[in-house]
Amino acid sequence: SLDSNEYLRWSATTSLQHGVAKLLAWHLDRALPFFPPAPKPDKPDEASEVALFVSKPLDGEDILSKRSIKACVNSDDPTCLYEPHTALPCASECSTKTCIPSVFDSVISLSRDVTEGCEVVLYTMSLGADIDSLDLRTVYNDGEEFEKWGEPSVCTMAYIPSDSTLTKNIIGKVPPASLAKMDISAESDLKTKVKVLNGHLVHQGWVLIFVDNAIEPLTAEDVYLPKITPGLLFHSSVFRALFVDENFNISPTPEDAQFLTSEMARGKVKKRTVMGPDAKGRTVKYKLPEEPQRRAVLLVAPMKEHPADGDKINLRDVTKLMMKEIGLKPNEHEPKEIRAQREYYERAKSLINSFDLRTLLPVARHKIEIKDFIRSRWVIHDMRLEEAHQLRCEWYREHVKWNTHLDQLSFSYVMAKRELTRKIITEQPLETESEKLTLLQMVINTRSDAKEWHPIFSGEGTRLPIHHSQISPEEVPQNLFDLPDNEIDEVDTVIEDNDESSNTYYVRIMSDKVMLDCRKKWTKARDERRKIISFQRKKQRQQDQQKQNQ
Repeated sequence: SLDSNEYLRWSATTSLQHGVAKLLAWHLDRALPFFPPAPKPDKPDEASEVALFVSKPLDGEDILSKRSIKACVNSDDPTCLYEPHTALPCASECSTKTCIPSVFDSVISLSRDVTEGCEVVLYTMSLGADIDSLDLRTVYNDGEEFEKWGEPSVCTMAYIPSDSTLTKNIIGKVPPASLAKMDISAESDLKTKVKVLNGHLVHQGWVLIFVDNAIEPLTAEDVYLPKITPGLLFHSSVFRALFVDENFNISPTPEDAQFLTSEMARGKVKKRTVMGPDAKGRTVKYKLPEEPQRRAVLLVAPMKEHPADGDKINLRDVTKLMMKEIGLKPNEHEPKEIRAQREYYERAKSLINSFDLRTLLPVARHKIEIKDFIRSRWVIHDMRLEEAHQLRCEWYREHVKWNTHLDQLSFSYVMAKRELTRKIITEQPLETESEKLTLLQMVINTRSDAKEWHPIFSGEGTRLPIHHSQISPEEVPQNLFDLPDNEIDEVDTVIEDNDESSNTYYVRIMSDKVMLDCRKKWTKARDERRKIISFQRKKQRQQDQQKQNQ
């Protein structure tokens, strides 16, 4: 009788043991690509102490090395751990041990030192070209003013090429006396001056970080690393970071950073009564239920020309709008990279939503909806939450593989997959084709900001976030309108709660209208708080003076 090799006229070149190890390594690095990053020592002498307590999680390369299997180097091998865009930069906070170098590797330590003591970082970058100016301005703040009022400190930073014309011009204007204070002479070469002055110069309000080898066009991994995954660039004291694109048409200030970062968390909202229309167009009262405290892992702005929701969204039209917003010409031929990304998302949506391939179980018959379209000229990150880290890395990995400028498109796809996962795991009821925006839901949308908070599912066993469609207003009958208990609640309905276990996590996509309204309230509250502090200090000084006079 023939054995299997003779019968098939084929024999395996990889043993079962090695094949299973490679399969496990491949899937592990894709299923769990973003392990919580090991804490980086903020000082060099802390490295050995950290190493004693922190070990890097097992990744695919570990599985192979323990079995003396060499990691492949051929990108044509589908089992290769080093295939393009699978191994991410070591500086990205998204890599396992299998990572690749980046232009930011040499400035991580310096960048962390510069942001030590900062609670909020406002930052930008202008890399990948020989720049001679930095048009985006801000206001440098030494922290004393904010510290005076007990407000979060804000640091401002800009990453620019170390060998750019702008760098040479700025360093060339440093007075000899200032150079002497840094123990360098005016005759020192440019490379020496750049090394010593890095992180010590301010231009247009930004503390400058000079990045080597950044004058030539950069890879997508390097271009989007500071914007999407900045976790390893900042000191552990930083709890929120605001990235602003160098081409943003408004000059951001530290006060802007304070305000926007304050909008990433909201206390529990108690029950309240609001006014709204009924089915006949009359103004009636509605009771809104209590809402849990919310914390945003990411804060962005929505696309200005937002298309209608639902299955009829034309992703081609959306892509044109995105191209227009970032300065590309949407009426010209669509770049092949953008077309490939868009068509992939369209086909993925069509395939996922095909009921022919679905189970009959209702819970698994939700549809994927690509609809969370944003502007990403500025992005605010929460730097402390693991939920924020995971979302950043998922967005980063999804985007860099396409090598396009439309990170907004990548973001919408990541959010669509996450929302589909949330619906299935939490067993949300199915939405029918005929389901339309109800009158009660319109009340929620107009009288609450709940629609701006997009739930992030943290994992089984965690507190579930509330989707705006789950908030059910209750109409107050006409005969109960005048009862005192049903008067409109004019007082502040937000109750601050410092209990982290009661937090629910979201991505907040904040509209311009809500932002303006919130800015007015924030400014008023800040001014009132400062007045109270001034009054208390003045009163304390008077009491101290009286004690001295006695």
